[in-house]
This record gives sequence, C-alpha cells and structure tokens, in this order.
Amino acid sequence: MSQIKNILFDLGGVIVTLNKQEALDRFTAIGFPNIEEYLGEFRQEGIFLEYEEGKIDPENFYKEFRRLAGNENISAEDIDHGWLGFLVGIPPYKFELLKELRKKYNVYLLSNTNPSVLKWASTKDFSPEGLPIQAYFDKCYLSFEIGCAKPDREIFDFIIADSGMVPSETLFLDDGKANIEIGSELGFETYQANQTEDLRKVFTDRGLL
Repeated sequence: MSQIKNILFDLGGVIVTLNKQEALDRFTAIGFPNIEEYLGEFRQEGIFLEYEEGKIDPENFYKEFRRLAGNENISAEDIDHGWLGFLVGIPPYKFELLKELRKKYNVYLLSNTNPSVLKWASTKDFSPEGLPIQAYFDKCYLSFEIGCAKPDREIFDFIIADSGMVPSETLFLDDGKANIEIGSELGFETYQANQTEDLRKVFTDRGLL
C-alpha cells in the first residue's frame, strides 16, 4: 500500500452512520405512499434518484413529493427532515482520522447525495468543531452536482479526470458492493466498509497511518 497517495471516502455508511428505517418512518409520517419502493440502502429510485442525480432541483422535488403524497401543504422543512432521518451521526474519532489522513494524502469524498443533505452538511452542525463537511476533504464530489450516481462508471470517470488521481494510487472506501466492484474494475484499491467498524484499524493494518 506504499503507493497510495489518495483516499476516496463514501459518506453514508462509511463516515456517517445510517438508519434507513428512521428515514422511512419520517417520510411515511408526512404522508408519502409506498416510500420503501423509493429508498434503498445504497441508491434511490424515482424522484428520489432524480434528486440525487441533479435531474430535479429542490423546488421541483418538493413539488413532485407533495403531488405524490397528495398533500400540497407538506413543508420543505418536513421533507428535508425526512432525508436527515438517514443520518444517525458521526463517531467523533472519524473527524480526527480525516484530519490525520490529510497530513499525508489527498482526501476526497464521493457521495450519492442531494441538496437537502448537503444543506445540513455545509453548516456548523456537521461537526463538533463547528466546521462544515468541506473542511474535512480536499474536494467533495457529490452525485447531484456531477449529474450521475454510483455505481455508474460516468461518475468515476468524472472524478478521475477532475482530480487527476490515479486509481491504482487511490484507496476507495464504500459500503456498497456494486460501488466497490466498479471501483475495482477501474483499478482502485478498494475496501468495503461496515459502519460499525473502527476505520482506524483499516488504515493501520495497511500501513497508511
């Protein structure tokens, strides 16, 4: 692993602990029907996927959400609150780990996410230090800004071209099997993470810390 120069992190399930059921419960509570058909562990469907791929902006997502729910009075705040149900929190050591890794490596984020989540992550509420997500990475690559989502090869081609990273010099951590598989095909060093494990061990075991 001595050739590693870059670390590429997924957000949900790797940095942020996820609770899909809480998001399902919140969306159900505000009247969205059959929400389980739209929300997956690693990738969404329908308007939820369109939102994460940047094919629909927040106002039109809210509008379509209300139409499907049959309730024009659902607030944007309540819809955003549903999305944030996914996010349980971030173990404090991970903030320190990211800062430590940045002393030696280029540290990037590659996340399937949307404006509702980024709105929260870009505030002081993201971290105990009162710093936004952008303070912990050299660059954040977000599906809705790029216009496609993992595991589509297009999003990987984009970040390689934009950052200049060499896949064989990059360790890619993700919790999704399909995402890890395409990463391996493209030549990345990969690790399929589990949100309950201590990521420090992943790096020490590889001699990267």
